[in-house]
Amino acid sequence: MLCHLPLPPCPHGSLAAELGSMLMLWPAPGTLLAELEQELLRELETTREFASSRGRLVAGGGSSSLAGEPSQSSGQAPPQPFAVRQDVRGFAPEELRLKLVGRKLLLTGRKETQREDGQGAFSYKYEVLRREWDVPEGVDTDRLACSISGEGQLRIEAPGLPPAAAPERNVPVQVSPAGSSAASAEPGSEDGGLS
Repeated sequence: MLCHLPLPPCPHGSLAAELGSMLMLWPAPGTLLAELEQELLRELETTREFASSRGRLVAGGGSSSLAGEPSQSSGQAPPQPFAVRQDVRGFAPEELRLKLVGRKLLLTGRKETQREDGQGAFSYKYEVLRREWDVPEGVDTDRLACSISGEGQLRIEAPGLPPAAAPERNVPVQVSPAGSSAASAEPGSEDGGLS
């Protein structure tokens, strides 16, 4: 879309009279602002959904402890799942790629569209989507799952790892022979004067 820009009258009059008004090859500001507004609204909605899911996660759990504090009954915090939602409307599943590199999750999408208006003119559109997230340490990355809803919402989930159990072993109780040097302890200890 071209923007029509009238020139103010020039005091010398000759150049302005010859050119009249000029057509600029810049897009009209209204279309750019509308596209930016739509993109910002989509990002805002994604952020709201993320914040509300985190709020439910923190508030949930059924424990009597305050939100955000780990439960003290077991001594360790319960495993925290990983969940991310991303708006991918306009992208087909085969145009998206999800990759886990170390503890970083990368989502990329590429889409090419070519249209003809019937009068011999073509338009070509190339869209790229790129998002990345850090996966926390306590998340089971082997059970990472990804799905797309009918509304174009991509959901990535992974359960939290259960806390590692402390290693335990049985320590045998040994009986030492009477009168050995091991039986007489240092003076002042419980065993010291009883031998």
